[in-house]
This record gives sequence, C-alpha cells and structure tokens, in this order.
Amino acid sequence: MVMAMERKIDLLLSAAALLVLGFLAAVYSNDLPLGVAGEWKWPRIRAWPSPASLMLASAGLLAYGGFAAVGYRALGGTSHPVERLRESGWVAGLVACAVAVQVGFAIGAPEGYGLTRWGVVHCFREATGYYDVAREHADDPWGFLADYPTWIEAQGPGHLGTHPPGLIALYSALLSLMERHDSVADRLVAAAPASIERGLLDVEFRQETTIPTPDRATLLLASLLTLFACAGTVAPLYLLARDSLSPRAAWASAAFWPLAPALNLFQPLSDAAYPLLSATALATAAWAARWRATPGASAWAAAAAAIASGLVMAFGMMFTLALLPIGVMVALVVLTTRSLAWPRRVALIAWIGAGFVVGVAAAWMATGADPLVVWWWNLRNNASFYEGGRRSYLTWLLVNPIELAIAAGLPAVVWGLGLAIGDRRAVPRAAWCGLAVVLIADLSGRNLGEVARLWMLFLPPLFTVAGACVARFGGGGQAIFVTVLLMGIQTLGLQCLTQVVYPP
Repeated sequence: MVMAMERKIDLLLSAAALLVLGFLAAVYSNDLPLGVAGEWKWPRIRAWPSPASLMLASAGLLAYGGFAAVGYRALGGTSHPVERLRESGWVAGLVACAVAVQVGFAIGAPEGYGLTRWGVVHCFREATGYYDVAREHADDPWGFLADYPTWIEAQGPGHLGTHPPGLIALYSALLSLMERHDSVADRLVAAAPASIERGLLDVEFRQETTIPTPDRATLLLASLLTLFACAGTVAPLYLLARDSLSPRAAWASAAFWPLAPALNLFQPLSDAAYPLLSATALATAAWAARWRATPGASAWAAAAAAIASGLVMAFGMMFTLALLPIGVMVALVVLTTRSLAWPRRVALIAWIGAGFVVGVAAAWMATGADPLVVWWWNLRNNASFYEGGRRSYLTWLLVNPIELAIAAGLPAVVWGLGLAIGDRRAVPRAAWCGLAVVLIADLSGRNLGEVARLWMLFLPPLFTVAGACVARFGGGGQAIFVTVLLMGIQTLGLQCLTQVVYPP
C-alpha cells in the first residue's frame, strides 16, 4: 500500500513537471496561442531578468519551499485544542513568508515588469483609472461619492463603469492621509526601491506631468495593501480547509496559494486583493455551519460567524460585483452541510443575509450613494462590455477553464485532478461548491477571456483539493518542496514571457 501511494505521488509530480516545462517551452516558441486569434490575446515579451535578480528570486523560492516542507511535517500531530496555539503560530509564519516570496517573484521579473509596475500601473487610466478619478475629485471626495450614482450612469463599459466606488474611495483616503502626514509620505517614498522611482519618472516624462510626493506615497501604499491582502489570503484559506481537512492538508492548501501565477503576474491590480474577501467569506460561513452542527457549540457563535460572512461580502461589493458569485458559493457551502438540519441551514443563510444588509446600509449612510442604483449601472455597463468586439462564446467556453488552470498553477491542478480521479469523496465540499460556480460563470458567457484576472477570487476553495490530495496520498515534505519549486518555475517563466498588467 505504501509503495502504491509513493508511485502515485511520483507519477503526479512527474506529470506536473512535464506540464510546466512543456507549457513554458510552448509559450516561448510561440507555438501556443495566448488567447484566441482575432479576439483577445495576452501580449508577449522577450525581456529577461538580470542574473542577480533571478538568483535572488530563486533563493527566496527555495527558502519558501523549505519552510513549507518543515511546516507540513510540524503539523503532522494532533489537532487537539492544546495544539491550536502552535498551529496558529505556523499560519502566522506562513503569512509573513507568503509576503516575502511574492516580493521575491517581483524582484525576479525583467526590468520594467517587476517592482516598477507597483508604481506606474496606477497611473494608466486604460488599465485602472481609479487613482486619476480620485485625484480629479480630491477637493470634495465626499461630494463625489454622494453623486456617484449619477456619475456612473455616464460611464461606459470600461473599468470605471463596471465598478462600485470602493477603489476610488480607497485612493481618496490614502491621498488625504499622505497629504496630512507629509513626513510619513517622505519616508515611504525614500524607502521605495529605485525601480519604482524610475518607473514614476518615466510616467512623468511621457505624460508631461509631475507626481507629488503624497501621490507617490499613495501609489506605493496601494500596491502594498494589494500585496498584503493577496499574501494574507493564506490565513482564511487555511481556516476554510481546516473546516473539513487535517492540519497538514490545510497547510498544503494554503502554502501553494502565494505561488499561483495569476496572483503574482497581476499585482498590483486590485483583482489580486479580492481573494482575501472571498476566502474570508467562505471560511466564516463554513465554520458557522460547522459550529451550528456541533452538539454543545454556541449557536450565537455560529450566528456571529454567519453575520461576519455577510459583512465581508457587503464590504467586497463596494469594490467589485465579482463578489456576487461568491455569495452563491457561500450559500452552497452552508446548504450542503449534511450534518446540519435544514431549518438551521436556512437560519444561517438568513444571518448571512442580515450581515450583508447591515453592511450595505452602513456604506449607504456613510457615502450617501444608493448602492442599488450603482450596481444597476455597473451591471448594465458590464453587459455591453463586449459590444463592438468579436468574442465567440463556444471557443471561450473551452478556453476559460484552461486559462484558469494555468492561472492557478499547473502543479496544484495536477494534485487536484489526482484526488478527483482517485477518490472523489475526499474532495472538500467547498471545492465542489467552487467548481459549481466556476461552471456556472463559464456557461453564462459573461467573461469571454481574461478569466486569469477576473476569476482569481474563485480560486481559494479550489486549492483545498490540492492540499487534500497531498495528505490523502501520504505526500511528505519532499512532495511539498517539489510542488513549490514547480509552481515557482511556472510563475517566473510566465513573468518573462507574458505581459498581463500593462495595457496592450
């Protein structure tokens, strides 16, 4: 039996290695299209990082792999409550290491495509535009937010027209903070890497403008917030996995997360921060259902967790309507809890809904903007996103899942498929719920391409399958280390071959 499991692990790792190397070779050779010809394709680059930068990124990857392997072995003991403090310590360490390894990936990118973009991307209106709008209305941000329903009506189907005002409000708040604390802004700008400053100087030259120090600090803070949110997703992801998996399986699920190519290639775009919200909403809902189904557990604790899930989704809906499908995932996670009686499932859904309503009402009172009107125009603008451009439904129906698998990381997908084929009953219910929503989103045809960016917040529950497979097949620290290495190779390779953050 042990030998059979070892052969399965070797087979899965070999398949992952062949997929990663073959995929990168195909991308490099131009034999593999990066999209659909004549409709949408990610641009290519042929720049390479300096040997020193690549060595530094590789050293960080190896160190992270070692930490992930050691943590996996350390969490092989009991999950008795007396061990929870030690478990929490390891997860806290994982959060810190996740931040470090993602910074390392950025350092390892070619010049202009790594840390440089942490400053300049915010300045491209065609890529984001939220900073520009916040700067234009810096004199009266509250008045602008109150009038947002009228303003959004006049916007088209671009980035600005399809989003609620959360990101603009965030940039406005950061600008105000840095303008009031200019000494802090000076220190932040002085501490920024030289590549960020070079990028901002280039923006000033090309746009014939001057970016003040508070604005420079604001752009840096916005990128740091995205980094911390993206890397910090390992904590709620671990909690989501621990709802049904062992500490080791949950650790593997969370440890693979910071290595996903999409998360690293798309930073500092806000899309990389949204998985923190989706993972938190799912984790709190899953634990609410678990506590409500446990005899002797506090019903009020379960209700509080359910309300927290609703509040998180309400907060997220102030930034992106992509949280709508996450609401479906949350509902499915609760409704598929077999150990919970149906009346209690419905009651938890009601508590989640109450938290959502309270959160939305609080945002409405704070800004004066009717979120229902804003969302209506967001959806209307989004519905016309593909007008004027040819996008084929059936082609993207097949391409979208492939792109999402590449975005998540081929080694993690191989582990997931290994469990789904070998023992479907061991797949966590959160993963099944996530897969169901991904299928619905694909069939809806609302995203014909670009899913690597737009569907990042769907990924956290899917990573629980990879962790479950490693633990189920008896994979040890060596399997974790090799998987980390392979995912890092895919991410570093794609950084040198594809341009996904800057506008085409």
